[in-house]
Amino acid sequence: MDPIMYISGGQWDGMPGTDRLLAESLAVTGPVLWVDQPASVFRFADVRNHAVGSLRGIPEVMTPHLSRLRLPAPPLFSSRLGRPVTEAIARRCMDNAVKTAGGPVAAVVNASPVVAFPGRGNGVRLLHLTDDWLAAADLIGFPSDYLKRCLERNIQAADVITAVSAGLAAKMSNVSGRPVGVLPNGCRPPAPGTNEHRRPVTVLVGQLNERLDLEVLESLADAGLSLLIIGPRTDSNPTTRQRLDDFLGRDNVDWRGPLPPTDVQRLLQSASVGITPYADTEFNRSSFPLKTLEYLSSGLPVVATDLPSVRSLQCSALAVASSREAFVDLVRAALQRRPDLGQREEMRRVAAANSWDVRAAGIRELCTQPMPERNTKVRNTKVRTTVQSVRGASHER
Repeated sequence: MDPIMYISGGQWDGMPGTDRLLAESLAVTGPVLWVDQPASVFRFADVRNHAVGSLRGIPEVMTPHLSRLRLPAPPLFSSRLGRPVTEAIARRCMDNAVKTAGGPVAAVVNASPVVAFPGRGNGVRLLHLTDDWLAAADLIGFPSDYLKRCLERNIQAADVITAVSAGLAAKMSNVSGRPVGVLPNGCRPPAPGTNEHRRPVTVLVGQLNERLDLEVLESLADAGLSLLIIGPRTDSNPTTRQRLDDFLGRDNVDWRGPLPPTDVQRLLQSASVGITPYADTEFNRSSFPLKTLEYLSSGLPVVATDLPSVRSLQCSALAVASSREAFVDLVRAALQRRPDLGQREEMRRVAAANSWDVRAAGIRELCTQPMPERNTKVRNTKVRTTVQSVRGASHER
């Protein structure tokens, strides 16, 4: 089977998210060449140590079916002067990787907000929008006009476009004038068995930053609930930083920082409720939080703030809060009432229907469909695509 190149929106060594989990599932059924986001050779020793090999297009073997290509970048690579140099280096690394692969690349999945599709290779080009990059300038660290130009360039080059939520797909379809399929985030397979000895603890997994509704978290702590927080801090706003300092320093808040996936799964098995307290922002309204499905996969009832992607999941163990007060009340109720056998089976069915293997199968199906002749000037041709719904069923667009 010919390899798929997966251009990620992050680093392999970061907290496993959409890109890595999807790439790992793709690698179960065929070879995958993972491409990191560009990273400074001055800041990251591993990027510096692999720079020569990266420029020659020689990736590092991670598993028998998965290899990793780092993209070295100069200092200040996100600046106006550094961006063109970074783009040229990335293009050279990827083109050389395609050249040295020894055969054709079946497809290129581009999930990066800034990296362009490689020039070499005639496989299907799939642009996968994992977030609303046009609303993400503050979080990503690039100017909004540059992110817009990158998006327009990749839309022009793509054969197929998908997005993680229906709202984001509709928005990008309006921007591009082209059909955009919906391929939501997924989760690991449901955890085997059920832990009957869970502690009365509420757990939050993921990055701690401006995306969170801090008022909800503070209200949960004020209510005296025991909170387990797992994940790195990636906040940049001084006000957010101070509030997180105060919140994480409370006696009833146990912050573990970033942990290996096996430790995260073990801790999820010991908690009683998972929470998705996202703020109501344009960026979050287009997102599909990983944590919600991961909780259900671990047998945890979920309380979440009211976002479109949450409403798209139908599960009796998922409660949606319309206010801060309602969020606290729903968490309290979930802590006092364990899921019955029917709910546990329902959570397993939802998780199985939305596993990363299901998502990877959707990607491979999209990448094996016959494409119209590529035209770099006209990209408004209607393309028949088969996409995965939130429940895992296929439908045509």
